[in-house]
Amino acid sequence: MQTTKKNHVYDYVIIGSGLTGLAIANALQKETTNILLVESGETFGGLNRTIQTMAGPINNGLRTLPATDLSQKSIAFLEMLLATSLAPQVEELPPLTYDAGGLKPFVGFGDPSPKFFDQISYFTNQNFLNTNLEPHEWTQLLYNHFKGEFVARSYATRFHIEDGRVHSMTINGQKTVHSQNFIFTGPVKSLKTLLPEGILSHKAFLKLTKNDYWTAVCLDLVHSKPVTENKAFHVLNGTTQDEFGPCVGRFLTPSQVGDESLQVSQWMTFIDDEEAEDTEAVGAALKKIKRQIKRTYPEALENLKFERILVVPSYSGNGDLKLSANQTLPGVENLWIASATMNRHENLLGALLQAELVTSALGVHPLGAQVEVAPELPQEIPAEI
Repeated sequence: MQTTKKNHVYDYVIIGSGLTGLAIANALQKETTNILLVESGETFGGLNRTIQTMAGPINNGLRTLPATDLSQKSIAFLEMLLATSLAPQVEELPPLTYDAGGLKPFVGFGDPSPKFFDQISYFTNQNFLNTNLEPHEWTQLLYNHFKGEFVARSYATRFHIEDGRVHSMTINGQKTVHSQNFIFTGPVKSLKTLLPEGILSHKAFLKLTKNDYWTAVCLDLVHSKPVTENKAFHVLNGTTQDEFGPCVGRFLTPSQVGDESLQVSQWMTFIDDEEAEDTEAVGAALKKIKRQIKRTYPEALENLKFERILVVPSYSGNGDLKLSANQTLPGVENLWIASATMNRHENLLGALLQAELVTSALGVHPLGAQVEVAPELPQEIPAEI
């Protein structure tokens, strides 16, 4: 996809090409393809991009859906965008923990509960929803179907607002793009620096500044041999209280690669954004994850084939930002806030629900719409704007 002329005015600019941004972009194609999708990373997908390992492609960290009515509703929304069935199936997988020398059913965190209770309790449901495509494949199909422009390695650095409307946005501190409407799907905390002074009230600005924001610390491992057949989420914490809370993780189905049977496991914990600025704190959190894995499965970390660390700042925490009924920023009629962290639900569910909410506000919810099936082959990804 080629970039347009310098003075071109888009109908919509969407900041962020994760699951939320791609879903909204596809829904908007009901009325226009004059859309620019801006991504700060090197490729599309955000937290739901594909990660390649010697055991095959995996999701970028722990990505799952609890088996709830809201999840079923969100999958139906996604199926309408993709024009394909995801064949959702409920799988009963009660979470486990390690205690007194063995694995036992996880029955709760006890007292005191972890500071990031909402973030980690998302993974402690009894039942989960499986689909015939992985989340990283959802974003691939959504991207394949997208007919607007996509630019990678492009950071939104400033919104320019006059008379209650955003008229343009600066990218990478130097290039300006113009649009009739803007949709922001990035970390809501970033609005502190993206918005001109005075757009947010003093109270709203303080809430954005002082709210708790959580950094996700993730660890993906490829084990040189199968560790366990148990696919349940493991909630591990140990017996000694420390400044770090529990971690959660699971083992995927082993893959046969040549003569080897490899198994992937994925783990996650959370630390406060401010603490995460200290690399020693991140390192300590990762050490605790490994310590708990080894405590539960003593041979699991021997002869690892692959180890990947993912640190996601402001993974969660919305700053209590109050929006208008149509999900726009109060006083700015053409700036929609579609950040997944604005939703009270976490992970995939929050991303899909927020996309649904904003597409409904924009009048482009795909219910009843005819959507083309996404092509099988990916389109070429342009490097930058």
